[in-house]
Formats: sequence, C-alpha cells, structure tokens
Amino acid sequence: MAYLYKHKLISSSNMKTSTFLKHSIFFLNLFLSPILHAQTVTNDDCATARVISNPNSFCSVPNAETTFGATSSPVPTASCFPTINPLDVWFVFTAEATQMEIALWSGPFSGFFEPTMAVYRGSCANLTEIACSGQVPNIGYVELTLNNLIPGENYYIRIQSTFQGIFQLCTREILQEDLSGDCPTGTIICDKSPKSIGYIAGPGNDPTEWDDADCIASLFIPGEYNSTWFIFTAAENGTLEFTLTPNAPGDDLDFIVYHLPNGPEDCTGKIVERCMLAGSSFPDDPCYGPTGLNATSIDLSEPPNCLPDNDNFLQYMDLVAGETYALSVNNFTSVGGGFSIDWGGTATFLGPKVDLLSDEPDLTLCIGEEIVVRDSILYPGGTIDSRQWVFGVDATPLQSTAQGPHTVQYLSGGLKKLELIVRADLGCLIERTLDIQVDTCCSLLASVDLVPACLPDTTCLDAVAGVENAVQPLTYEWSNGTADSIAVALTDGSYSLIVSDAFSCRDTVSFDVVTGTQLNIPNAFTPNNDDANDVFGPLVKGAEVTSIKIWNRWGLKVYDGSSNGWDGKIDGEPAPSDVYIYQLKLKFPNGREEVKSGDLTLLR
Repeated sequence: MAYLYKHKLISSSNMKTSTFLKHSIFFLNLFLSPILHAQTVTNDDCATARVISNPNSFCSVPNAETTFGATSSPVPTASCFPTINPLDVWFVFTAEATQMEIALWSGPFSGFFEPTMAVYRGSCANLTEIACSGQVPNIGYVELTLNNLIPGENYYIRIQSTFQGIFQLCTREILQEDLSGDCPTGTIICDKSPKSIGYIAGPGNDPTEWDDADCIASLFIPGEYNSTWFIFTAAENGTLEFTLTPNAPGDDLDFIVYHLPNGPEDCTGKIVERCMLAGSSFPDDPCYGPTGLNATSIDLSEPPNCLPDNDNFLQYMDLVAGETYALSVNNFTSVGGGFSIDWGGTATFLGPKVDLLSDEPDLTLCIGEEIVVRDSILYPGGTIDSRQWVFGVDATPLQSTAQGPHTVQYLSGGLKKLELIVRADLGCLIERTLDIQVDTCCSLLASVDLVPACLPDTTCLDAVAGVENAVQPLTYEWSNGTADSIAVALTDGSYSLIVSDAFSCRDTVSFDVVTGTQLNIPNAFTPNNDDANDVFGPLVKGAEVTSIKIWNRWGLKVYDGSSNGWDGKIDGEPAPSDVYIYQLKLKFPNGREEVKSGDLTLLR
C-alpha cells in the first residue's frame, strides 16, 4: 500500500528503512574508511581544538571536517551523548554576540551518521556544559541555538557520531525572536535586516491554517509540519522580494504569503498571494535549496515535486502602504532544521528607524582610547521597550541595557563588532551593528590640576593627575619622586609628570607651582610702536587674568579681551590720548576670583 506524500513515496515496506539505512551506512563506512581516513584529525582533543576565527558567519567547506582517526577525550561524556567515551573532535570560538546558532550537516555518502553535539564554556581544564543536542534517528544533521553568551569568552564545540565520517560545520549570529507556529501570534518584522531562524518543530496550535490555500486544498494533503509565521506591515508602496535558505542544504522549504486585510493579530479572511510547494532532494534539480520571491520569476504558485518549468522561486509582490501581510514558512523535511531570510525589494516595513552614531567618524581608534556611542531612533507615536548593547570582545564595559550614550574602551586590537538590539512596542527586534577598528597605537593624554593645600594659608599646592584614553593599570612618575596619582604639598618650583599605561603608552606634563601672588597694574602706556610700553596689561604671578575690559570717559566700552592686553586701538584705529577706566578679573589657584579696577592714561 502506498500514498503520494508531496514528492516522497511512502509504503508499508519502508518500516524497515531505518534498519536497512543503518546497515547501509555501516558497510558504506567500511568502504569509505580507507579513503577518508587519509584526512588527518588535528582537533582530536579540547587542547587542540580548531579555532573558528569568524564565528558570526562561518561555514567550513562541505565535507571538509572529519572524525576519522578521532579518539576518546578525557572530558566526561556530554549529557546527550549516547555512548560513554565517544570518539570526538573539537572546535573553539570566541563569542562576539549574545546569540548564536551552530549547525552540522553531512551528505548522504559522507559515512557520518546520527551526530551529536555539545557546547562548553570555560577552559579545557575546567569545562562547563551549556548545551547539548542529541541524536535524531537516521539523520545526518544537528543544530544548536545558544543564548546569553558572553562576548569575549571562549566556547568549545564537541562533536561525535554513531559512525565516523565527514561533515560540514557552520556557526552564525542570530537574532532570535519569539517564534510562533500560528498566524495570530506570528513574529512581527519591523525592518529588512537578514534573519536567521533556528530549529523548528511542529505546526503550532492550529495545523490547519494552510488549508484555505487552493494550492494545498486541491492536493488533499496536510500543509503545515514544521512551520513559523512572520507578520509585517508595508510602510509605503513598493515591491517585496526575499530568499529563504535552509541551514541544512537538503531541507525542503515551502511557503505561503498572505494578505491580512484586518491587520496584525487578526488572520480571519486572509488572502493567498503566493504559494510555493516545489522541492527536490536532488542537488542538481532547480528546486533544490533556496526558495523565495524574485524579480525574474513569473509563477504565482508552484506545485509539489519539480516540474520542468519550476525554479523554486515565485514572482515578486507589490505591497500597499498600511496593509499587513504574513509569510508562513514550512520545513517539509522531517529534520525541522532552521533557515535564513534575506529580504529584498523596494518596500520597507512599519517600525522604528534605528541608527548608531559615534564621536569617531572613521570608527578607528587606539587600544585604550575612548569612543562614545549612542542610538538615534525615529519612531513617531511608538515606544522602545528595551535596549541591549553588546560592545564587543575585550570592551569596557562589556554590555549594557541603558539608553546611553556610552563611553567604551577596548583592551585589545583588531576589528570589534558593537551591537545594539532594540525591542519596540510592536514586539519586533531590530539589530544594528558598528565595525570598529582598534589599532595598536597610543592616544594617552595626561593633565595636571593644581588645588590649594597647606591650609589655612596657601604656601603649597597639591597636584592631581588626570588621564584619558589609557588602559589600567597606570604608572605615575612625578619629578619629586611621588608614584601616586596625587603629588601633595608642592612648593614653588618647576615639576613634571610621566603617566604610562598597561600597553606602555605614555605622556609627559610639565608645570610650575607658584604659591605667592604678585600683581603690577600700570597706570599709563604709550602705544607708539616703539616696542616699549605699547600694550596695556597687568604683570601677574600666581594668578590668571581671565578678563580685561576698558571704557572711555563717556562710558563707551572700547576693549573686551583677555590677558593679551589692549593695543590702544578702537575698531582698528588708534584711540586718542585720554584717561580710560579698566576692569581686570583674576583667578587664583585655590579657585578664588578677584576684580581690580582703576584709571589708565593713554599717551601718544
């Protein structure tokens, strides 16, 4: 007895398929072992784990990884591993984001069968298991979704299988919203950032939501098996394109795009706009792998299997501003592996417009140099529910949930990824990133502030060091031998300070300490360009002249400046000989301010 089940034929004799497949894999493994064993295992233990340098977007070459030649590790068996002391291989990565997905795929002739995978944090001498994915019977695919990772921390991937063989390993950063298998509670999408969706299991609470689609109903077959729903509202008129790419290359993704005339959360009366059911398990077929909407296809629907004129893509859509639409994706394959969405077309989705800004236009800085980052959000009539900042590897601070702005330092060089995840009141998540280049260079800046000491008199001052763009710990070298951030009770004289940081960056500051005050204000000057007494200004020691103002005898202000003094001109023309009135403002090291005034005679 046989039933047509999409493009797969299932018969009663297939009850023995699992046993037959295992036996086939066993003999295939025996046949392939001498060939594949030539691939030498170099990551047989935690200490020799292969480094994944770009974990946010990594995929090894298909079938480039192997467990042939692997031995058992001294690390205790992972919680989901089916055997004690498994033959395993190891990988390691440094987290650059808080959420990641790890997927392993082996082809039908790889010899690799029923893999399991565990992830640990810590060091090889002190590992803590944080996730484990057990065997899926008769499947060469396994997937793990990791949450709450700590950027900058090392994580280890441990892989074993029932039979040894070759495989492909991929890791990627994800933005994992709360997924739903039902239309009314579908995930709201606010922008066209790429999405990576993890493992999907089951059709949701209502497995009949696809039954109203003619492309399904006419086939008399169920529609949803491993499904998820995405809801979006067009911000303006425009086109919609997208590409769905399965994480496991052999997975068959189906989809339907609906128009929701009653808006989000109300799926009654939904209208089918596009329906894709085509698929193939043969890599050379045009219906194998990615699917979606594009600008070149003309079909509005494609049936199961792969007909001669099918290409696994449907015609783009025209979206109408303010109208709501739903994309439902079903992983027909029993694995239920995840997929990625890359959006295209001219239309945008309703939601906040989020940008990241910084005080470094070229986003390049030195180790220890501070960068200030903030968000810019345009969202009229809406509210932002939360923010999650992740500043990247070796950042201080590492992360924050405050709005900002935030001042950040990096304690190592290289390209850093700064991430902001915003949750809007619609329920959607929006991610924005900045790539910051941190170079091994110095930008340390030191300064000295003098403050009154030896009170109640002012016969000495304390010198307080100020430091910017430096990495702790700091070293202070004062010319009087002090090795702290404050040099106390300095008397009159010349001094210097050298500040060094953890990366041997340094800066030197020279300064004078003057505790007594001397003030001499002339009562006349002769601005006749003979280089003698040509400018009016006070002679001051131990204080700063912050302002000089001069008026003529009729109360007209003729000069308003600073300690550079008055050159005897008014609007660029020589002032007449006369008696003028001056006012000086002085600031002393202890912070006290004083005003002096009197008469001044200009002689020509």
